[in-house]
This record gives sequence, C-alpha cells and structure tokens, in this order.
Amino acid sequence: MKIVETVFDCCFVMEPFLREDNRCVMEVLYRRREQDGALFDFDLKEQRIYRIPKKHTFFGIHDQSVDNPQGKLIGVIQGRGLDYIVDLRSESATFRQYKCLELDGNHPRLVYIAPGFGHGFLTLEDNTIQTFAMDAEFRDERSRAISYKDTEIGLSLPVEDVILSDYDADTCNFDNRMVLFE
Repeated sequence: MKIVETVFDCCFVMEPFLREDNRCVMEVLYRRREQDGALFDFDLKEQRIYRIPKKHTFFGIHDQSVDNPQGKLIGVIQGRGLDYIVDLRSESATFRQYKCLELDGNHPRLVYIAPGFGHGFLTLEDNTIQTFAMDAEFRDERSRAISYKDTEIGLSLPVEDVILSDYDADTCNFDNRMVLFE
C-alpha cells in the first residue's frame, strides 16, 4: 500500500497494491509486513463487509475511543460513498473538526482512521459494499454515537433524505454521547 494523503496528523489515505493479468485484477487491501516501520501500527483483530442496498444510507458518527481505542481501515469495493473522519481528541488543535473523503470501488483507496477519531459513512450509490477492519475487537458496551447534526462539529451531508438506523437517529451531541448498545 502507498500512502497518498495524510489527514489531520495520524490518519491516512492509501492506494492498495494492484496486480492485473489476463484473469483478473487483484487488490491487496492489507498486508502486515508492509506496515512494519510505517507511520501507523495496525494489528488486524476484526474485519467486516457491509452490503448496503440503498444510496444515502448514513452510518455514524461512531466512536469507540472510551476504554477501547480502536484504529480502523475502511475501503469501498463496490459503489461509492463519503467517509467522514472526526477528530475527538480533546487535546488536539483540530478537536471536533472533520474531513470528508470519497471512496469509490472503481478507484480503490483505503482510509486508516487512528484511535481517538469518530467515523461516519454515507453511501452515494445503491448496492455499495464497504470493507471495515479494526485493530481492536468491537465491544457493544463501549460504542458511542454522536449526532451528525451536532453544531459543534458542523458536519455537512450533501443530501437531506438520509437513511439512518434507530440508534443513529436518536443520537446526542458530542458532550452527551450516548451508548449505542446496553
């Protein structure tokens, strides 16, 4: 993988290694040995695939930083989406700021989101498939959600007709982060 952009001071946008021959195109989304000596440490613990049937589906802003810091490696292998990274580190000069990046299955890129950052994702096409890997196992009791409408963050979605889960629809502002699962 090749780092092509640094977001804030410790999140990265990367291009995967690609190999194409007469049979197929192969993308290496993660290879541990390539991370040795890299700018971040990622020890894969859990990996998921999200098959999202409808465009304008929004996930997040989710935060696992309380007692369970978690780095994430996000990609899209089909469709398109907007990935939102929100700085939740209270001591940071970029606290509560966000960065939005487009991920597209036709132009593969990965986003590494360091511990201490919230994450949100909006699909832009029907049948988007997102890859989602974590370096700490997901723990329901530690997952928190922040409203994407929190004025202190000022997150801007390009659509108004978003599809939300019940727990994302009922989230609070940053100072009152709610536990997603109890």
